[in-house]
Amino acid sequence: MILKHKKTQILFFAISFFCFIFILLFGLRNNVKDLNKELLQVKKGINEEQNLIKILESDFTNLSKSNRINKVAREKLGLEKTNSYQIKKLSDFYINQI
Repeated sequence: MILKHKKTQILFFAISFFCFIFILLFGLRNNVKDLNKELLQVKKGINEEQNLIKILESDFTNLSKSNRINKVAREKLGLEKTNSYQIKKLSDFYINQI
């Protein structure tokens, strides 16, 4: 058999060990690449969410001003200021049953 000699056995195990390490490192490298891709996607998602938060904060700041609220209510919803003839007492809604 070819593995009878001590030097041949050591060489065989050394080559086998390095092949095993090579395969292990290759797999580890692929895992690291996959994790880096996933990390980039997460970072991209975080940046998009931060941009949306900035937009929402600016919209909130603009809409928290009363003149802006009135403008949006008038333009988008068609609302106007309440007139005195539009206000009724609660008792006006009940039918007097005698």
